[in-house]
Amino acid sequence: MAGRIPQTFIDELLARVDIVEVIDRYVPLKKAGSNYKACCPFHNEKTPSFNVSQPKQFYHCFGCGVSGTAISFLMDFDHMHFVDAVEYLADSVGLEVPRDAIAKVTPSQQGLYDALTESAGFFHAQLKTHSPAVEYLKNRNISGETALEFLLGFAPDQWHALAQATNSSETSLVTTGMLIRNDTGKTHDRFRNRIMFPIRDRRGRVIGFGGRVMDNAEPKYLNSPETPLFQKGRELYGLYELRKHKRNRADRIIVVEGYMDVIALAQHDIHNAVATLGTATSPEQVSLLFRETDEIVFCFDGDTAGSKAAWRALNSALPSLKSGRDARFLFLPAGEDPDSLVNRHGKAHFDQLVTQEAQEASQFMFSTLLDEAKKGSSESGTGHKARLAESAKALIEQIPAGVYRDLVSQQLNDIVGLEVLKAQAPTPVAAPDNGNKPVVRQTPVRRALLAILSSPSVILDIDPEEYNFSEKLPGAALLMQVVAVVENHPEISHSGILEHFREKPEGQSLIKLAAATMEERSDANVDDPLSVVRHAIEWLNKETLALDNSVSNKPPSAMTDAEKQALLQRINALNK
Repeated sequence: MAGRIPQTFIDELLARVDIVEVIDRYVPLKKAGSNYKACCPFHNEKTPSFNVSQPKQFYHCFGCGVSGTAISFLMDFDHMHFVDAVEYLADSVGLEVPRDAIAKVTPSQQGLYDALTESAGFFHAQLKTHSPAVEYLKNRNISGETALEFLLGFAPDQWHALAQATNSSETSLVTTGMLIRNDTGKTHDRFRNRIMFPIRDRRGRVIGFGGRVMDNAEPKYLNSPETPLFQKGRELYGLYELRKHKRNRADRIIVVEGYMDVIALAQHDIHNAVATLGTATSPEQVSLLFRETDEIVFCFDGDTAGSKAAWRALNSALPSLKSGRDARFLFLPAGEDPDSLVNRHGKAHFDQLVTQEAQEASQFMFSTLLDEAKKGSSESGTGHKARLAESAKALIEQIPAGVYRDLVSQQLNDIVGLEVLKAQAPTPVAAPDNGNKPVVRQTPVRRALLAILSSPSVILDIDPEEYNFSEKLPGAALLMQVVAVVENHPEISHSGILEHFREKPEGQSLIKLAAATMEERSDANVDDPLSVVRHAIEWLNKETLALDNSVSNKPPSAMTDAEKQALLQRINALNK
């Protein structure tokens, strides 16, 4: 995604943003020498090991090893997407992100977005003039403010109202599903005489609609079809509105079944609900939600249909469950849905149900499987447990290996009374180097890279003709890539260089080098960066000449054993 926004804009943004101010909004920082420190927000600790450098616009934790720029912090801590983080930072310093760079939107795609935006505006304007629709929403206890927040509208009971009211092409309206083309080639409005619910993506762009009748006509709900912009299994109604209210990560997100459920909860100041779009909860939707929260509560009606929907949601959630994440299931009393319940009993009662009545995923799974094992069976309790074990084993194996899976496996063993599943052996993890402090061997090339990260402008004082070395030497190719970045972006900063390499294989190497400079007395810090870079260039030039004049020009078959050994020693020395 980084390539979708000009590098020059990223450079300018990071030059204006103060990483200390950004992080301090989330984690209180204290001055400690030339850096700022805090207890790391990414792992539990009592002694601060999270360091933020204002000159370098960079952070690093010596406890868990996490590092990055202001953009990285928002992505890791606040779980923003790259573009969202850039937009957030740009807004904080009064910059406007180039609109054509936010995403690669083709002219044809832009026409589709424009058609949907126009449609939403038309429907919203129609709502204001159609008193029966206004009365319907009032009777559902929806205020004008809430209707505006969700951009609710009304589709008039006419066959060609939308096409006549918008400037969008007929092709765009058909492609987005707003018009239907019949067998004779003629078109008409898909939505008529319905309350309209615009469906927005995470950036607030309208990508589809849901429409609800105001009487008992069928179908009660009508949704946009799948289009190039709208795939039902990848979107969630209300997620955009939730993110506007939850600037920080949500404590939990409640998944409900209907648009009106989301809106009714929002009307009662419950702004952490989203709805699936007429389909079963998909693994993609679960993954999307876990980027926003660590706890999902699936809220369903307490009837057979609700139980089946919950079971499908469980199967979609299992591959995403791990330690620190939780999926729970709340079944409402018979005849109730979130809309009716919150209107009848209020916010406090609904919150209490979510907090106290929602079942853990494993509890729901085992109770459902045991009920199924007992159905239509005259077997003993031992037979029930055997059938339960077989069914549960296949589901548990969908959970990623780790502590969470081990705990669920142990629950199954306790229910059955024997060891059905063994805990997964932990993957060996190498002990952290020096307490997770970055260990960087100081070759001339690495010292040069550190010097450039410290003072990128030193490159501008070096004549390009001084570079007479082979890029096949260890580290030389990366050095020249960094040199090229600085030459092309003379004002680039330490953090700007790191962002340039974010999605490239060399990015992690540079992050490790940058982290090595965070210690107050680290020998990675450079006093005279220009001299260090020039020394590295001279060293590379000499090594290139030496290799050119060495036995390396002979084919291996023509070398003596002594020559082969000498060449091997030289190569090993260069790699140290």
